[in-house]
Amino acid sequence: MKRVLFSFLLGGCLTVILAFSTNGYELNHSTAEVTKIEGFYIFMDSKPIMPYDSLGEVDLGFVGGTQYEDIRANLIKRARKKYPTADGIILNLNKKGVDKCNVIKFE
Repeated sequence: MKRVLFSFLLGGCLTVILAFSTNGYELNHSTAEVTKIEGFYIFMDSKPIMPYDSLGEVDLGFVGGTQYEDIRANLIKRARKKYPTADGIILNLNKKGVDKCNVIKFE
């Protein structure tokens, strides 16, 4: 009986030690927290670490301003209208091309 109890305690201790010692992701200089604006996580020139599904793309079209905030607000509005269940957007702003965003939903 003592042998069985000792085995269970040893197994439990090893499990706890291994659970806290293995970390699937290490923080480094490129680790950051993104901003959440109007219910969307905004990724700019980056990608989320968590698994996600791409719902589609939204083009900027015509916008009244050329400032980043105007472009971002327009893309958020279009993404919310087209994909109401979305969690975030990955912005792709091009100086000579069409500004667009990839609309994502986390798994």
